[in-house]
Amino acid sequence: MAFRGISTTNRLLSLLTRSLLLCALVLVAYGCGGGRKSGGEGVPTEGGVLTVALGDDVGGYFVVGGERYGFVASVTDAVAATMGMTTNVVNSLSISDLEAGLRGGDVDIAAIPSHHRVELHDFPSARLYATDYVLLVPSWTKADTTLTTTQLCRGRRVATDRGFRCHTQSVKELQQAGAIIDTTVNDGHSLALHLLQGRCDAIVCERSEAKLVRYLYRNIREMGTFDEQVEIRLIFANRHLKEAFTRHLQLYAATEDYAASTDLYFGQASIAGNFVQLTYRPTRIVGGISVWDNKLQTIGERVGVDWRLLSAMARYESGFRNDQVSNMGAVGLMQVTPIVAEEFKMEEYDLTDPDTNILLAAKLLRKNSRSLGFGDFPTTDDGVALMVASYHCGITRMMEAQRLAKATGGSGESWADVSAVLTNMGDVEWLRTNECRMDRFHDHRITIAYTNRVVAAYTTYRQTLN
Repeated sequence: MAFRGISTTNRLLSLLTRSLLLCALVLVAYGCGGGRKSGGEGVPTEGGVLTVALGDDVGGYFVVGGERYGFVASVTDAVAATMGMTTNVVNSLSISDLEAGLRGGDVDIAAIPSHHRVELHDFPSARLYATDYVLLVPSWTKADTTLTTTQLCRGRRVATDRGFRCHTQSVKELQQAGAIIDTTVNDGHSLALHLLQGRCDAIVCERSEAKLVRYLYRNIREMGTFDEQVEIRLIFANRHLKEAFTRHLQLYAATEDYAASTDLYFGQASIAGNFVQLTYRPTRIVGGISVWDNKLQTIGERVGVDWRLLSAMARYESGFRNDQVSNMGAVGLMQVTPIVAEEFKMEEYDLTDPDTNILLAAKLLRKNSRSLGFGDFPTTDDGVALMVASYHCGITRMMEAQRLAKATGGSGESWADVSAVLTNMGDVEWLRTNECRMDRFHDHRITIAYTNRVVAAYTTYRQTLN
């Protein structure tokens, strides 16, 4: 009826004008490059990033060794992958921050307990899962197993996470039973430390979080469960995103992978068999990479080398052990040799001292980066790989490999091209037919494998840690 009294030609022109205007508005909202802004009515495009934000009362999320774990993170990662996207997970946001992020386009999907649904009623939602809460105590605690979970807490100091204390009736039952409720800490890692340091007698965690706590801290055991369940919902920035995401979620929920993930976090599946990188070591921490994070960050910023790369290298050089000494005389976290200390006029320093060791390693990386033509620090993954490889096999060999890559039609800035030359440098016949200025490279496989592992770890750390 809007076109009554207008000619057919004018109607077509008007319709075309409106269509072009709509396209222009879409391009402005999303950016010509296919951005992910979805605070309006759009869906992030394939190849984009979905920002998933967890409310501060949603448990079961851990970052261990720079790698993230948790049911919400695992499911949203898997579903996003089927949509051709990746996820950026943000943890511990308040309801007001979640609402602001959803309205402003900074958050695509929020995970909240269903109790908060009324506060975010303007946004479409979908149920993700329901969970219960578990009572954990030190393994040396003696208790009467005939008592109920609430009775077990009578007279005890019990630390609980935010979800349990804000959204269950059980917390009131504990108080009525004479339990002393501690609400000064929230996440599972902090609760576990609180318990093991003797600052409380028991802790209460969401089930999947409790499972990770029990694995990471072997001297904590499960004592009982509470009957109540809390439902976790996903809140979407707009209905189009909800429709697209839930459609893919329904398909994923029918797969064996989803069933395995559910069993892993809530059932009987062993975490040990699935997360081998969670093997407990005193040098690894929850929420970061290693106990050396602060030193690595400070020195990395001073020298101009990304601390997450230094961490990835320390992981494979020494397993984060500052007292490690190899049979070739390499010392400490980054396996620095005395000749490197001499080169930087620090030969009188103790190489097992973490500050000295990290500083020397960072300076050597920076020097190698400059020699390879990348300035203080490479801006590409290929450049990082070449710099890491030079740390392992020596800058002279890497520069020769760069030269030969160019001479044979490749690129001296491509890790694929240069690593192919490194492989060829281990071949006697190839050396005879090419003008190589170096002897045969026997350890090319070790250098290439080491470099690939370090770069993979560095990529993971960049995705999960600022």
